[in-house]
Amino acid sequence: MIWDPCLARAVAAELENRLAGARARAIRFNREARRVTVHFRDATLVVDLSPGTGVIVLREAAEPGPDAEALPAALTGVEAVWDERVIVFGFRRVRGRKPHPSLIVELATNRWNALWVDGPELHVRKRLTGPGSRKHRIGQPWASPTAQADSRRTDELDVAAWERRFEGLDAEDARRTLLTGVAYTSSLNAAYLLDAPTWEEGFHRWRAMYAQAAPSPHLLEMRSGLQPYPWPMPGTPARPTHSLLEGMGEVLAAAHPDAGHAQVAVARSLARERRRIQRKLKRLRRELERTTRADRMRDEAALILSSLHLIDIGSSEAELIGFDGKPHMVSLDPASKPQEHANALFRRAGRLERGAVTLRDRIREAEAERARLEDLQQRARNGELTPREIAALIPATAKRSPARPGSAPLPYRSYRSSGGLEIRVGRGARHNDDLTFHHSRPADIWLHARHAAGAHVILRWTSPERPPAVDLEQAAILAANHSGARAAATVPVDWTRRKWVRKPRGAVPGAVIPDRVRTVFVSPDSALAERLRPWPVRR
Repeated sequence: MIWDPCLARAVAAELENRLAGARARAIRFNREARRVTVHFRDATLVVDLSPGTGVIVLREAAEPGPDAEALPAALTGVEAVWDERVIVFGFRRVRGRKPHPSLIVELATNRWNALWVDGPELHVRKRLTGPGSRKHRIGQPWASPTAQADSRRTDELDVAAWERRFEGLDAEDARRTLLTGVAYTSSLNAAYLLDAPTWEEGFHRWRAMYAQAAPSPHLLEMRSGLQPYPWPMPGTPARPTHSLLEGMGEVLAAAHPDAGHAQVAVARSLARERRRIQRKLKRLRRELERTTRADRMRDEAALILSSLHLIDIGSSEAELIGFDGKPHMVSLDPASKPQEHANALFRRAGRLERGAVTLRDRIREAEAERARLEDLQQRARNGELTPREIAALIPATAKRSPARPGSAPLPYRSYRSSGGLEIRVGRGARHNDDLTFHHSRPADIWLHARHAAGAHVILRWTSPERPPAVDLEQAAILAANHSGARAAATVPVDWTRRKWVRKPRGAVPGAVIPDRVRTVFVSPDSALAERLRPWPVRR
């Protein structure tokens, strides 16, 4: 898209009409996306200076993200610098003693800049510049390109001066003279002015543009793409648009034809992740609530130990006088001595208390992740996500080309242990059997959390010796993470060679019988999967 002084002045007039007096809330400079966003109470102004775009659009009001800078101010006006591709947004602070700020947008071809300046001297405070841009130093006053030009173009022309300026020149010299010596001319309107049937007609065309007479916003359909302009240009296909700002919205959509699909994919991905975190938080809080039984278990165990002489061995229950002086009925294990039963209660209470500490940490992590996702959702609605963030958020299935007929996702996730071994984690009960019996070798190490529903895990290993302790431990932690015992402080994980695992006839999916089992005890670590690099997938 090309900007010229006529377009800059017309866009400034539209923005002045739409936003004058509007109360601003926040401003954000996104250097990676090369975008400035100003949040007003009733609208959102987006200045997109990304390569190939260079537009100013208005969107619906949206909540500012946490990295936006508060801007308690009112927009006092929008104006274009005379005969320049520069638009200045003036603000008046409504509280505080800081100088009144301005947003300056320079739109010269290949030299797009956005500057946040303070006070009447226009000292630069923030900048968003591109390749080939004018150098703007932080703390120094901003100077208009007109003030730095070697010669200024004139607007002091009449019909006779117009004719004298161009008479006798060939087409190339006439174009050069027009663009370097006459205000509000550009490559967009040069042919329209110079191809007039008479000098007088050419002059009157220019005066109408100079005076911004009767603008009629159109989208010029140029070879380089859609071009908003205040008037149609004869000889160039064009179609009317409601406003130049609306036309720039079309330019933005045309510059990023996949943006709509990407936005939908990102929104779905974020919503799905947020629902997953919500379910995880609900489950963790339910498990944390169950750990409150630890205090009751300790009290009951202490009461049993203090009343051993009153309990008959082999009893299943006993009524004892509690420390509060009231009678309490306690349950007992008839197969154990009362003291052994009390010690078992102490151990169970200790496990619950240790699990409560882990659960609180995991709840805090999940709440932080939920807050991060909510921030990303808000930024996605504001159109502030960077291309890198969008690429990271779009699900892999949305980025892959259509699957070949008959292809299917693998029944496991793959990780690379710190020792360089592949660890395969089943994707669920119905995939566990497939992983164990069709995607592993007989000598591989098979793992599963003991006495808990969960994923089968395969550590790829061919040596007859025991696998390295670190790799085995990491595989066991992944098995604990993907089991119903993930909230416990310590989880026993059984392991054996895959060849010693068999499937009973008629057993439900995932149910197997392992033989020659050994056990390792590990603590679940939800962050381990992120630290292990993914294993390259091969089908």
